[in-house]
Amino acid sequence: MRLKTPPAVASIEKREDKTEMLRAYFAHHLRALKPETLDSTLTVVAASAESPVARALVELGPDIAAAGVKVRAIFHVLAPESTPMGWTISGPNVAFDRDIRWARNARLADAHEQLVLGTEAAWIGDCMRRDGNRRDAYEQRVEGDAATVRILQRSFERLWGVSEPLAIRSPVDVGIATAVSVACSDAAFAASANGEAGPAPESASR
Repeated sequence: MRLKTPPAVASIEKREDKTEMLRAYFAHHLRALKPETLDSTLTVVAASAESPVARALVELGPDIAAAGVKVRAIFHVLAPESTPMGWTISGPNVAFDRDIRWARNARLADAHEQLVLGTEAAWIGDCMRRDGNRRDAYEQRVEGDAATVRILQRSFERLWGVSEPLAIRSPVDVGIATAVSVACSDAAFAASANGEAGPAPESASR
């Protein structure tokens, strides 16, 4: 018997539930931590900006910014649907300062999602190949364990070193890039419809 695919709304509900759970958990630790233990930086590894861990941080943006904390984030997937979260666009959507890198190599998907909160607390999620919204997704909370946190920090730094830096762009730059891309696509489609060849590339030598 063929199993029916669950409706999309079920997935959305699970994602929202998990985001809220993580937001409350992170908020508790953020309030409890002293500024010196935060080391002015939070580090996060997430499958995409749509992952519950990333969404929870965005919801806590004003609190993170007020604490003077910067976020270093590594994402594995940078799909168009991730951009509305604002991670790579300056503006009010994401309130805190951040550095972002892209773990684009497919082999890096074996790494687990994680968030390090200070020197003794962290959250570990499932590997980035799996859907983090699943109810049976792996999850572990680390509390009062400096040794494990140091291991997670070293793991983050190794992944950071093999990931590609991403620039934070202004909304104006994003709008210009989008307009140029659309114009080029329209021109190419029109040329194809009229049986015309596209513009020939300029020669390097004359």
